[in-house]
Amino acid sequence: MRLYDPTTRKYVSAGPLTVKRPVLPAAVPLFSRARAGIVALDFDTKHHGHACVVADVRRLLAWLTECGGRAVVDQSASGGRHVLIPLAPGKTVTADEVRPLLRLLAARLPTLDITPMTNHKSGCITVPGSQCKEGGYRTLVDLDPATAADILTVGSDAGTLQRLEALLGGTGRTVTSPIDTHIRAETSTERVLGSSDDARLHPRFCRSAPPPRCVLDFASTGRIDTRRWPSRSEARQSVITHAVLAGASATEILTRVSEPAWAGVRAAYARYAEPERAIRRDTARALDWAASTLPEPVRDTGHKQKHTGGTYDPVLRLWLTHAQTWVASEFLHRRDRWTTHAVVQALAWAAAMSGQLVEGVPTVGVGGRSLSIAAGMLPESTVWSVLERLRDMEGSPLLLIERGVGQNPDRYALVPTHAGRAAVVDTVAGPAEVESVHPAWSVIGWRHRVLYDAVVAAAEPLTADELFTAIGMGRTSGYEALLDLRVAGLLTIENTHIGIGPVELDDIGHRHGLTSAVRARIVRHRAERIVWREWLAAREEARTPPEPDRSVFAVADDHPADSPDHDYILAVMNTGPPDPF
Repeated sequence: MRLYDPTTRKYVSAGPLTVKRPVLPAAVPLFSRARAGIVALDFDTKHHGHACVVADVRRLLAWLTECGGRAVVDQSASGGRHVLIPLAPGKTVTADEVRPLLRLLAARLPTLDITPMTNHKSGCITVPGSQCKEGGYRTLVDLDPATAADILTVGSDAGTLQRLEALLGGTGRTVTSPIDTHIRAETSTERVLGSSDDARLHPRFCRSAPPPRCVLDFASTGRIDTRRWPSRSEARQSVITHAVLAGASATEILTRVSEPAWAGVRAAYARYAEPERAIRRDTARALDWAASTLPEPVRDTGHKQKHTGGTYDPVLRLWLTHAQTWVASEFLHRRDRWTTHAVVQALAWAAAMSGQLVEGVPTVGVGGRSLSIAAGMLPESTVWSVLERLRDMEGSPLLLIERGVGQNPDRYALVPTHAGRAAVVDTVAGPAEVESVHPAWSVIGWRHRVLYDAVVAAAEPLTADELFTAIGMGRTSGYEALLDLRVAGLLTIENTHIGIGPVELDDIGHRHGLTSAVRARIVRHRAERIVWREWLAAREEARTPPEPDRSVFAVADDHPADSPDHDYILAVMNTGPPDPF
């Protein structure tokens, strides 16, 4: 959390989040790893007063209700209000992704300050119950703590932000990055059916609920709700976007425009010399926005799916056991121990899937991007830093045997360690199958994985103290992780012994939409590789000199008509060159 400094009037100093309420006004960060699970909107009374703040918040809450959103509202002693909009479980946004929506809201709500949500490094917000800068405390508005906790836990519908943007007539941000361009193109291709005027959104992304009343009113009468749309341009775009979200194509929209129910839309496009061309343009824009930004629908298929599969290779199983023992010993009191365990697991799985044995030693060529997915959705930067540390440490089980060049990744040898051979693995022996790290651990925590795997692999139920001793985890940290696993339903305690709970990792993955998250990362990696290949090709083209002009090397013949005498040439060839002496 960040503490308020009355002298500078800023939140400057940082400290750990405490159980008790801080004495000074404090704010909590909105972003974790540049992504936010809550959209926090700050309504300020400085310029427009308390009454305007109340009106703006009431208007926003009405829009959220239409779009399937839920929010917690609190108020400061000065009358300013915060609206906290929790996203659906597992859904997060970056500052760049939410910025177009924030600008649409700021243009319609004069008391809204969008600054906290526009900077992923410094964005923070004071929460309900915290002390105010003016004195007093922030209090909930029209909510009790239990209801507020339920809203923050359950969250909003998955497509709330996209629906709100469509309601306000937005079409997303302009793509400037080559990587984003490839991502949008590939995502749109998978979600759009048909082509040209018959292109439409895939049915599984379509919305079955009818458009809001204000959208239907403008479509039929042309009357603008100025609280939502500053001009007819945003209003007509909202109508077109809602039609696209319902699965309409450009052909169907052109047909509707000629009908009485869409007389208002027809009048809005009447000022154009070619109205049909403008309608096609706005439809294409809405379809591109919907196909590239709508979240993946989460549907329970009713059965469990193994996330990657594994292998029972005894060589890799032995290496993994020794390598994890070495990591537990060398990284015992280091914070990066838990992520190192995950990377080592991912390396073993990658070697099992695509590696080869060289004189009995497993080798594998794999990049950090692929490992980040196999390591349970670790950030790519974390994977690269772990690999760099491992290959530079003495006695490491990882040996770099070939540097990656161009599109070829680094190649590693998975060598056994002396400490690993000497270690006696009993209750903490890992599972017999070498598999990748489940992405659910990116939500639960990396240290929790080691504790859970130890319980799964134990021959007999362990007590908490036995478990913490076996994996080398402190009591305080161990009991915190154990409590989290019990709350998640992964572990249970019966008669002081720890057992496996009723909840599976697949359940947590489904609850947090991790299948979509993995898919999105794969698409991003594919786009990054395309951009990398294009850069390599451009560099190679720049380095390759152009073909020289062959006319430069031609020898001019001053007497083309006088050809050499044939007998003279034969005589010279027969006698050879003259004696130099």
